[in-house]
Amino acid sequence: MNEALCLIDTDVLSYILKQREPFYQRSQVYLRHYGRFTISCLTYYECLRGYKAVGATKRLQVFHEFLEKTDVLYVDQGVLDKAADIYSVLKPQGELSGEFDLIIGATALFHGMNLVTNNVKHYQVIQHSFPLRIEKWM
Repeated sequence: MNEALCLIDTDVLSYILKQREPFYQRSQVYLRHYGRFTISCLTYYECLRGYKAVGATKRLQVFHEFLEKTDVLYVDQGVLDKAADIYSVLKPQGELSGEFDLIIGATALFHGMNLVTNNVKHYQVIQHSFPLRIEKWM
């Protein structure tokens, strides 16, 4: 088990909630080791809006059960400062990813966490200039 705490990205969280392997297995190993999960408030929002938009009440219930063992990190001044640093480097290079990905990456960096994602391409542009650590749970 990696010694760093992990921030779980939206794509991986959706696989965990659906109990898709190998994500679900890895999540359970992580949970036994660390006791709690961590997500960004943007991941919280992306999941919540998606389930509500399609009336997925069972998925919403599973999501709320997951939140009982999850810490949600909010976007504060430190995260926004880090996001602005990332933006100021990537914009002149023409390498901006989506705003949510930029802020989720900044959240992981600011809190010294690894980012668990399958969307490696979205975050590699940040990795080129910042020490963002990415884990794939595949």
